[in-house]
Amino acid sequence: MELAAHWRLSKQASIDLVFFCGVPFVLAMLSVVLGPHAATMGGAGATLYVLALAMVPWCLTGLATQLVSKTAGRRLPLWLIAAIGAVVSGPFVSLYVHFVNSIASEIWPALDALRPATFSAEHLKSAALSEGRAIVLWIAFVVIFHETLGWERFAAPAKETGCEDRFQLSGAEWTAEDDALLRSLIGSGKPPRAIALEMKRTVGGIRARTAKLGLRNNRIGDPSGG
Repeated sequence: MELAAHWRLSKQASIDLVFFCGVPFVLAMLSVVLGPHAATMGGAGATLYVLALAMVPWCLTGLATQLVSKTAGRRLPLWLIAAIGAVVSGPFVSLYVHFVNSIASEIWPALDALRPATFSAEHLKSAALSEGRAIVLWIAFVVIFHETLGWERFAAPAKETGCEDRFQLSGAEWTAEDDALLRSLIGSGKPPRAIALEMKRTVGGIRARTAKLGLRNNRIGDPSGG
């Protein structure tokens, strides 16, 4: 059971690494290859600039989404949690982007030619479109990672309606160690519900395994035992 829990944590950590490092890196490289910055800043400069505009905002959005998930996750679907997180992070991301652009303009003055004048109608339209695309991309990747890889970073915790709902190992395969522990607990005279609590399984699962192993639990029919 400890090994299964460790594997689960390792898997989630690996997915975290791919999501927060791999995804923005790939998106940045696509922007370097397909965008106009390489011609103005050179390959190395464009890579550094685009990575700065991709990695940090992605992580800032992750922090904001994590906060939303912790405070209101139980009441909201995952896509809405991601959307609110992206919107909340918007002002902070905008300040960061302005800071990076200010530094980049000092190093590559020609970069200003690629951007519309600040606060012009074209600039506001471009900023709105960029923000909209970023929000859609964020929601899409969060939902896809959750649905296809079982990523739980921003997923709302399951609502606890009873003891059995908290058992992470419900339906998990029984090992020889599990069977030995079950025999020991039955031998000690514990009722099914107490055994289920200790083994983190459902009462139904305990009863079914008891019957399958041909064990006898004198408390199996005791109402206090579930």
